[in-house]
Amino acid sequence: MTNKLIHSPNTVLAKYLKDAIDVIQPRLKINRPKRISFYVGTNINGAPHIGTYLTQALSFVIARAIRDKFHLPVDIVIGIHDNISYDSKEDSEGHIFHRTYHHALGSNKIKKLIDSYYSSYFEGLEKSTGVSYTVEIYSDKQETQDFRRHFLKTLAHVDTIRWCTAPSSGFLQVRLPCSKCLYSERDAIRTKLIQHNKHSATFECFCVKHGLYEAVVDLDNDTYIDLNTLYRNIIKEFSMTEREDTLSITIKGGDWTYSTETIDWALGVLGYTSIQVPMRIFLPQIVTTTGAKLSKSLISEKHESVKDLPEWMIDMCRFAEGNPDYINKLLRLAELMMTDPRHVFRSYSYKEIERLLARV
Repeated sequence: MTNKLIHSPNTVLAKYLKDAIDVIQPRLKINRPKRISFYVGTNINGAPHIGTYLTQALSFVIARAIRDKFHLPVDIVIGIHDNISYDSKEDSEGHIFHRTYHHALGSNKIKKLIDSYYSSYFEGLEKSTGVSYTVEIYSDKQETQDFRRHFLKTLAHVDTIRWCTAPSSGFLQVRLPCSKCLYSERDAIRTKLIQHNKHSATFECFCVKHGLYEAVVDLDNDTYIDLNTLYRNIIKEFSMTEREDTLSITIKGGDWTYSTETIDWALGVLGYTSIQVPMRIFLPQIVTTTGAKLSKSLISEKHESVKDLPEWMIDMCRFAEGNPDYINKLLRLAELMMTDPRHVFRSYSYKEIERLLARV
């Protein structure tokens, strides 16, 4: 297999790398970690598309390459985000109230979805690369004292953090579902922080059906903490800063490059420098004919730009059914991209990915 299958222009980062994984060397020299832990986030709202599966395959290939080159133990945490919207209601003033996948389906059905979409794929990636993984479901994670402790700590800086979670409005993006109907105000416009300390916080919230209610979050209770994407990532990366002797690396799609500055600002407010917080590695986006990221929202909207996509690219479960060797095929594509940093730090059209998969 030769990298002549792909022609990639140079980029600023790729220009200074001989190997894509060398991007972590500065942090290895600065932090001198004894192990490396990768985090890859995944939404559970619908079948995985080609971009999701390729990011996951690349994550395992990168982890294996780093383990083998730098002789450090590695592992991967697959974060499953089950707090995304399942359905929603709108009040007379245009405010949206949503219910999460967790609250709509329950833990057992969420685990069945994970099994249906991902389990055999992850197990195959682990077997092929020798890199171990664990699955971390958001709803389970937010129950832990560690998560709640970090969340409560951010509230000491609430007047700054709220602008990092909602740069246009400054609304604190904390959604605490109504205990009666399990819906919460999506943009938390009427959610108010009443009081807080190191051990607990009290919020006033509004329900579309039941009106005003109070919600208390403490280290031990079961109040569900539903955070928007930026706030969730602030808490996640905040908690990673306390892992002694471990370099945490979050692996994200290239679309995240536009989103991480607000997280950095929040972590800076919390007192962390750029060499204390987790690293991030941004992997290729798959884009449609319009240049837009291939996403589940475009697929669910049946947007014009995804009409020409093969069905198997939109639902990778179909790809798996039609290709008994699908795991090795995706790994070969990931390994092909890893032959040159220019192939990693870029985007690909879905047609190019289709071409490459036919050749590997």
